[in-house]
Amino acid sequence: NEEENSLIYVNDDEHEFNVFDDINSDNSNTTKFDISFDVIENENDYTVFIEYNKKKFEQRLVEKILNCYIEVVNNVDSFINTIQQIEYIPKEEKNRILYEFNNNHYEYEFNKLYHTEFSKVAKSNPDNIAIIFNEMEITFRKLDEMTNSLAHYLRSQGIGRGDIIPIITERSFYYIVAFIAVMKSGAAYLSIDPEFPKERIEYMMSEVNAKFILKYVTDSDNNKKINEIEGVKSYELHYHNYEENIHEIDNVNSSDDICYVLFTSGTTGKPKGTLTTHNNLVNYCLYSQKENGIKDIYGDGYTSILAFSKFTFDMSIGEIHYSLSRGCTVVLTNENEFNNPELLGHLIHKYNIKSFWSVPSRIENYIKNEVFRNSLQHIQWILFGGECLNINLLSLIRKSSDAVILNGYGPSETTVCSTIKIYDSDYEFKENRNDLITIGRPSCNYYIYILDDYLQPVPIGIEGEIFIGGNGVGMGYLNREELTNEKFISCPFYSVDGKQGKMYRTGDLGLWKDDGEIICIGRKDFQVKIRGQRIELSEIENTIKEINGIDFTVVIDRVNENGDKYLVSYFISNNEIEGRNIRDYLKTKLPVYMIPNYYIRISEIPITGNGKLDRKALPSPTKNDLIKEKYSAPQTDIEKIICKIYSEIFGYDINEVGRMNDFYEMGGDSLLAIRTTSMIEKQLKLKINIKTILSNSVICDLAKEIEKLQLSNNENYQIEVIEKQNKSEFPVTSQQLGVYIDSIKYPDSVIYNMPISYQFKDTVDISKVKACFLKVFKHQEILRSKYYEVDVN
Repeated sequence: NEEENSLIYVNDDEHEFNVFDDINSDNSNTTKFDISFDVIENENDYTVFIEYNKKKFEQRLVEKILNCYIEVVNNVDSFINTIQQIEYIPKEEKNRILYEFNNNHYEYEFNKLYHTEFSKVAKSNPDNIAIIFNEMEITFRKLDEMTNSLAHYLRSQGIGRGDIIPIITERSFYYIVAFIAVMKSGAAYLSIDPEFPKERIEYMMSEVNAKFILKYVTDSDNNKKINEIEGVKSYELHYHNYEENIHEIDNVNSSDDICYVLFTSGTTGKPKGTLTTHNNLVNYCLYSQKENGIKDIYGDGYTSILAFSKFTFDMSIGEIHYSLSRGCTVVLTNENEFNNPELLGHLIHKYNIKSFWSVPSRIENYIKNEVFRNSLQHIQWILFGGECLNINLLSLIRKSSDAVILNGYGPSETTVCSTIKIYDSDYEFKENRNDLITIGRPSCNYYIYILDDYLQPVPIGIEGEIFIGGNGVGMGYLNREELTNEKFISCPFYSVDGKQGKMYRTGDLGLWKDDGEIICIGRKDFQVKIRGQRIELSEIENTIKEINGIDFTVVIDRVNENGDKYLVSYFISNNEIEGRNIRDYLKTKLPVYMIPNYYIRISEIPITGNGKLDRKALPSPTKNDLIKEKYSAPQTDIEKIICKIYSEIFGYDINEVGRMNDFYEMGGDSLLAIRTTSMIEKQLKLKINIKTILSNSVICDLAKEIEKLQLSNNENYQIEVIEKQNKSEFPVTSQQLGVYIDSIKYPDSVIYNMPISYQFKDTVDISKVKACFLKVFKHQEILRSKYYEVDVN
């Protein structure tokens, strides 16, 4: 809100005043302005009266304004530069925000490389498990040898220092083998999702001048798409002989060499590649989590992590690279598991997983699943990042888990995580309480500066732009020198070996709290995050403008009643252009997460009083704005079931949903696909993954795919149905047998136990509690059951 302000200067020789000796507060019922300053000049000094609206300004802030005013007065006579550079923050406060709040330095040798540090860990813990994938276990020794073997092959193909090798894989341990091997060869790697549109893959390859790619893709459509790309040699990771040339390979790199390239959304309509060096990655993996530069925040219990982020998302760097460099076991999810909360919950139970990293919106959906929710009791650390965290989610987690909860912040340009807030296991979150969720303090060897438009520090409590300096700041953008110079600038506040350091201009707005923690407020521009994925809205807009007949377009993000973000495209065109035509074009250019849910044709551009686009005046989308098909009644039982499920998920009347309705056109996205998958599994007793929903978005196509799965009799897709039997003995289910076998292999393990404790506040009648339990036991036969082996002979 805009405030009404007033400054009045009075030259008055007839009164005597005490000047700046103290700040006195006086209550007044009315004030003409939200804040006003009366400055009265005396013979030897000045008196300042400040009148302010207490509903809009706290006294603490007003005192800060006055202290800054005093600092300006003290400095203005001796200052010879422009007015923007006048010192207005008291020296003590300026020292706090620039140096005390960033007092987290940890000294280490700058000549370290990620792949050599990994090999050191492998030699120290050769028989420890590095990766678990599809129940297959790979030790650190084996992983080190496999990566040596592939690195030798890459060297034999002329690949080495200065090259950037694309890795295109589905979810598999081959990805991990590939990126470590590429680093050992001397090159850097680029992860590409095989689901990306062909044109986007070609663009990314051309940006890195790729002549050679590493690939593991089993999907026939994706394989065909990638194989059609000309001028690139493709090497199949699963065909390599990992038993030969397993000896160490000579290192050719220095710590300032690039180790990976990660593409993010770009304002020009094309993605941009961020360049991360070995020094950036080693600092992040080995030193950034040392609290205050001394104590590791995880301690010794960080032994296993669930890896379920996309490989093209920098959170996967934290899950995989960070964890392997610490000797931690990475439980890597497959294509079916990584977006299925129930299967993830089973993995956490089975392997007693201690930690995971996620965007908050993902867990908000997952925690609704009972199996996943119950599995949280095993978790000791949960790190959130990628989007804003809310207190209600934290309170839900605390009901199921005593995990230490970490809130991380940091763009890809500064290596994953630059600040961190730690909520210990005894921190109590209360729903609907107005606790401020901060992004914490700078991570070790990271430096945070909150500056104004003239790159001058702002006082504590005042909003400014967040800049990040330190060892995590990358080299810039691939082939974008002008943009690199704009975003990666000299830092006047610290130096490295006598040279002025670099800092990255994030575009995020934030402010310091008195205790040195940071509150992130929002963006200066129109970059948004949807489920943790960074999206430049202008990239979508520029892509839509390529469509013939569209004269103007703007894309904005909105929030639905469940708190989920979605994208809306508004456009002006001379001809009638259907939303599905725009969406179909975008599907050939952009990843799924960048495609809007709604397409609304408008007749004119709403303008504010100062001539700018008035985004707030754009109409909110309704169901009528969704792309619609002419109603066609469901024909099979499966189609009827899916239509009913879709009507419940999207809030339609059952008679409005037919066999030709499209999941995307009804407003679907990956989060709703999770709910859809869960409901279909319950109704049809059939396991399907999210990809099945997204790849068969029309109801009749999805029904046909489900029919194929049912006819295949593949046990991987079957959910075992247990019918009640009126007898005293019956065979165990496959799940029960699995638990039984595990209990024999690991007799001391308690991973299937689910202890829960409740503290009664009042005196309890124990006999009544006992009676309740007896009633439950009498009603539930399974609670009166026991397991025993039978000699089949």
